[in-house]
Amino acid sequence: MKSLNCFPILFFFVFFHSIIFGAIENQGVIGGPFHGIGRDASGQVLNQVGAYADFAVPTGIIGEAGKRTLSSKDKTALTAYLRLDDGTLTVLQPNELEWSSSSSDISIADGFAETSQVTDKARVSLSLSAEGFTTRVYIRLDPGESITEAMANSGLTRALAQSAPVEGAEGWFSSPWFGNFYNAGNNWIMHENYGWVHIPVTNTPNLWYWHPNHEWVWTGPQIHPHLFRNKDGTWLYFMKEALPRKILYNYQTQGFEEQSSE
Repeated sequence: MKSLNCFPILFFFVFFHSIIFGAIENQGVIGGPFHGIGRDASGQVLNQVGAYADFAVPTGIIGEAGKRTLSSKDKTALTAYLRLDDGTLTVLQPNELEWSSSSSDISIADGFAETSQVTDKARVSLSLSAEGFTTRVYIRLDPGESITEAMANSGLTRALAQSAPVEGAEGWFSSPWFGNFYNAGNNWIMHENYGWVHIPVTNTPNLWYWHPNHEWVWTGPQIHPHLFRNKDGTWLYFMKEALPRKILYNYQTQGFEEQSSE
């Protein structure tokens, strides 16, 4: 008889111990019925507990990109779903997701993937982690028109080939580093600060142009507004702060020059 009396106590201790030390997930919300999943250290489901012990169990995640192909300075929304064992999907919120990519051509923030300057066709991998699962999403990068094609179609040298048309100003373009200019054709442009300049088409990342006052001048994306004037071997600095006057600082004379409006 004594051994039979001990059995309920032993059963209650084992059951209570499993509740305390078992890993329970998805306990529900305040005021709602309790439910959860017990897992071991490997993540394997051991048992389901609560009023809805037969609710669906997560089996993986699915990641999606709104666009499968991105060009330069393009972006796409990233979404993810939790796949359940009953065949249904649950949308996961952006703050529940961890996206990453080893590609320097793409950045991820606030649920979007965004490209910088795409120069070559490529296939990049985005890694997604959520709810203890991981997966990958693949996006193609396509620069679209090649540098050579852009040069041929616009008549612009490579250093300016990525310039974008200015909305509402026909013939005007905006370079991310050289500023705004009007493309007059035949390799002549009217620059907003330098006036009329002639720019031969070359396949180099930097820029040579001919100016009526300064003759041949050299500059580039990592150099401008510093300018090298070839005829006297002088470095100049265009002072945007002085606009609308066109003032150049001459490093050789340590003085200032004012450019004519030609």
